[in-house]
This record gives sequence, structure tokens and C-alpha cells, in this order.
Amino acid sequence: MNASTIAAIATPPGHGGIGIVRLSGPQSLDIALSVFRIKRNAPFSDVDGKGSPGSFVPQSRYLYYGVVVDPDSLHIIDEALFTVMRAPHSYTGEDVVEIQSHAGPVALARILGAVLRKGAQPAGPGEFTRRAFLNGRIDLTQAEAVADLISARSEKAAEIAAVQVSGKLKRVIQALQATLHDMLTYIEAAIDFPDEVGQEIDPDTIAFRIDRELVQKLKSLMLSADQLRCLRDGIKMIIIGAPNVGKSSLMNRLLEKERAIVTDIPGTTRDFIEDAFLMNGMPVVVTDTAGIHETVDPVEQIGIDKAWAHISGADILLLTMDVGRAADAAAMGLFEKLSDTRKQIIVVLNKTDLPVDRQVFHLPGSWSENPKVEVVRVSALHNQGVAELKSLIAEMVIRSSVVREDGILINLRHKSCMETALGALENARHGLAQNMPFELIAIDLYAARDALSEITGESAKEDILDSIFSTFCIGK
Repeated sequence: MNASTIAAIATPPGHGGIGIVRLSGPQSLDIALSVFRIKRNAPFSDVDGKGSPGSFVPQSRYLYYGVVVDPDSLHIIDEALFTVMRAPHSYTGEDVVEIQSHAGPVALARILGAVLRKGAQPAGPGEFTRRAFLNGRIDLTQAEAVADLISARSEKAAEIAAVQVSGKLKRVIQALQATLHDMLTYIEAAIDFPDEVGQEIDPDTIAFRIDRELVQKLKSLMLSADQLRCLRDGIKMIIIGAPNVGKSSLMNRLLEKERAIVTDIPGTTRDFIEDAFLMNGMPVVVTDTAGIHETVDPVEQIGIDKAWAHISGADILLLTMDVGRAADAAAMGLFEKLSDTRKQIIVVLNKTDLPVDRQVFHLPGSWSENPKVEVVRVSALHNQGVAELKSLIAEMVIRSSVVREDGILINLRHKSCMETALGALENARHGLAQNMPFELIAIDLYAARDALSEITGESAKEDILDSIFSTFCIGK
């Protein structure tokens, strides 16, 4: 258990109804009681802050009403509710105290300053959750899920994060570790007692178990990595096309607000503009990019380079074409280049409000024959066809947001550890097929076990922990 007591404001900055100052550590109760005065039977106006805590011993998980006082001047800072959660039955596994006051930034800062002056240390980012991990209250997958739950951008993302907080991934990893432990028990016995045990172990049976009980399950979990990215970060959709084809107008229609500047002057958008909206409960991040064309303007070229950089990470490309322009060599070249990315492409034929005799764009056969290409006709100016475009995007979002029935999704760190474990298991299977000594098979199985232990944090290095918890907010 940590020797220091930490404190932080646990609620977001700004004005609100309730703000919380949280303390955790062996001295949290003593420090908090040194600045809190319980209101007994006197009205609030009669509590002057000069009384001593006296014999007040709060019970765990009870709320008490009183005031917080400045430890130097004894002036009242604010009225507050006070609660203590005693170790080990608290979020961190330590004694935890929460002081709930009005959520004014000045009042909260004064309360935090008061407990810091009485001996608490300022908490770092994610330090409360880190202590929960170090004290064995949660494993590393649960700690990461707490951050995912806080930052969830959709109901489905929050739902999956809540499943992770409950420890479902931890239990799956522990089951895989138990299987490895069972295999290693037999193999170690064969190594130590080759005459008695060695002949009884069938390498083919072990190889089959490795494949059926470990490799297949790990691969199934890894398939969910891309789904998690969509749930956490949103479906990434890029609007791309030549200058002045209506990309910014299209973005404004999709967002249903004036997010991008729209003019008749080509090249208005020189940098990318990004915003998000919800589609079927899934966040969709849409980016308006600079017009793709040949240019000698260095500023425009930077914008075009940024557009191509964004395309590499996109899920859906909205290739916007002006129906008043024929499909020239530049348009054909742009389409071919986008097709090479193997992304899902929606060709948006914009400005369909133009007179029919001015609509000179004809869809090339190679475009319509591409199975990854859909075509929609719109007039962003008059908001025509935009509903059909949104319906098509919704279909793609639904296809992208199919979530595994077991509700387990992994992040890139988990995936990297699983890849390491899979590599070691594949080596073990190969070794068994080649009748290699059990000592070498055991080395590979231990390597797989260690990689899985890093997922739950049992063997995670300090720099990994620093990286994970640095992404948390202070106070969590």
C-alpha cells in the first residue's frame, strides 16, 4: 500500500451543482477531518468553522453534512457533504474520502488547497486508478476500460467499456493462462521424470490443444481490434475531390450546421476541417479536405498532402464530383488512385440542381463496375439527395459496427501482446511437429504465458503503466 495520501478535484472544471474533492491514502481521513466540521443540530448559519472535529468518527459509506473550513483562517469555504470509504472496500483499496461541495472552480480550488496544506499530495493523472491496480482491486484491462468508459463517444462504446470494467477480458485471459499452466505442468513433469512421464505425453495431442484451446481463441479476440477502433474513435469518413465541387457545402449538410466556409472561390479549404455526428449510435468523424489538383502554391500543396495523409486512415471516402464538369483525365486519375487504397468509396455527384443540359458528367464504366463503389446524386446547395446519402452511410456504419456477441473488444496494446503470444504458440506447435525436446517447447509456452500476463498487468513494465495512466484525467 502507498505511504502517501493524494488528493485531487474529481469533477470536470467549470461551474455546476456539485463538485468533488477526493483523497486516497492512509492519512486521508485525518486530513479531511482537519478541514471538515460536521453540522449537528445547529443551522448552517450558526456553524462558524471554529469548532474542532472533536470525537466525530464517521462510519464508512455514510454521508455527513457540514462545512469545509480554511485550516489557517478557520473561515468557512463552503457547505459540503462528507463520506469515507474505508480500505479495502473502496475504489483504490485504500481509505478514500470524498468532499462534495458546490462546483464553483474557486470553492473547489480552496478546498483542494486546504487538504494539500494539511499534508495531502497532489494526485497525478490516473493516480487513483493506478492505485486501484497496484492494490489488486482491478487488473490492467479494467483500468484501461475505465478510461474507455469516460471517453466513450457512443452508447455502444460505453456498453462495451462497462463490460470490460467488470473484468470479462481478464477472466478470458485467466482461462487461457490456466490452460497454459496445465500444459506446462505435464511438460515439466516429462522434463523432470522422462522415464516415468515422458513416454505418456503425446506431442500431437498437445499441439491439438494449443491450436483448439489457445490459438483459435486468441485469433477470435484479435478480430475485434478494428471494431473497437470504430467504437472508440468513430467511423472515419473523408470528403475528397477537386476544388469548388461543393465539398464544404456537403460537410455542412451532413453535420446540419455551418461548420465549413463556403464560397464560389476555388481553394477556400486549404487545411482539413473535422467534426463528428452520430449515425445509428455510432460516432462518424467527417473530414473536409483541400481540393485535390495540380498546384504550384506551396500552401495549397501542404493542404493536399494532408488530405492524402488522412485518406490512409479513413473507412469511407466521399469522392465528390461536380456534374457540371466532364470526367477528365484528372478525375479519372484521382478515382484510380483512390481505388488502389481499397477503401469503401461513395461517389457523390453534386450540383444536380443545374439545368439538365449543363450536367455533362457521365459515370465511367470502370467506376460503376467497381464493387466497392456506390453512387449518390445530391444538391448540397438545396439539400436534395442528402437524406439518401445519409441512408447509404448508415448502411455502411451498420456493417462496420457489428459487435461480437460476447462483448469483448481489445485495444492495440492487447493485440500486440496477443500477437507475441501467438508467435510463441506457433513456435511451440512447430517444435512439437519436429519432435523437438520438451525443454524448448516449455520455453515457447512460458513466453506465451508472459505475453498474456502483460495484458492483465501481472508482468507489465513501469514505462507501460506510465504510458497508460498518463492518458487519464487527474482525479480518476
